[in-house]
Amino acid sequence: MRWNLVQQELRQNRRGFWTCFLVTLLILILLLGKAEAFVNNPEMEQLIKGLPEGLLKAFGIEPESFRTFEGFVATQAYPYFIVLISSFATSWAAGSISRERDRGTAEFLFTLPYSRGEVFWSKAFANWLHMTIVFVVGSLLILLLARYTVQLEQYGGLLLLLLSGYLLVLLFMGIGYALTSWFSSDRTAVAVGAGVAVLAFLLKLLSGSSEMMHKVSSISPYRLFDALDIVRGGGLTAVSWVVTLGLYAAGTAIGVLMLKRRDIV
Repeated sequence: MRWNLVQQELRQNRRGFWTCFLVTLLILILLLGKAEAFVNNPEMEQLIKGLPEGLLKAFGIEPESFRTFEGFVATQAYPYFIVLISSFATSWAAGSISRERDRGTAEFLFTLPYSRGEVFWSKAFANWLHMTIVFVVGSLLILLLARYTVQLEQYGGLLLLLLSGYLLVLLFMGIGYALTSWFSSDRTAVAVGAGVAVLAFLLKLLSGSSEMMHKVSSISPYRLFDALDIVRGGGLTAVSWVVTLGLYAAGTAIGVLMLKRRDIV
């Protein structure tokens, strides 16, 4: 890994980073700004229970989750927070090498006195750094809102929930790295990367709509974690740790291996 290559990748991605950063904070403020009206509000809970059962199942809405701030975050903010960051992070990973090919800079880049491995890991570190900054700031915002809007005192379940989200984002980045050397178009790579994260989210969202969709959605990585169960003290399973970190490691390994073997200039 070379720091000058890391800096170059950070500069190239700065527009996407700031877009992701600002949109994420805005979405969290909009979603959690209404928390006081929903959390531990019997009238609101009864109103939600009055909605058609099919609609509640289709969108995975559990009225009981609105009794606590952690439950509200798990069902109303966490899913959109994670899919948003996953979409950006996966598109960054998928576009890391294809961008150079699309812009015609790959030939110059790979004639510099750096190995392809050094180029790959420099880009991967820069992408990880951007993703982590957005994730940490977003998580801090959630914790601050929890502290100053509903005076939450126990943060264990919420922190564990956020950790599960971080693992999911890493998993999707691994998928992006496994794909990046296969695309010659940056737009295609970015679209496919973001599409993978969004499609997986839609499968999870519709898992309760029918028995068939429940079976189909089992391929979605979002099914690895039960957000409500986590904030209720369920914890993270060994399988979720192994699958998320394993796919991230496998994806990056495939990415760097394909970069070394493929003729991409």
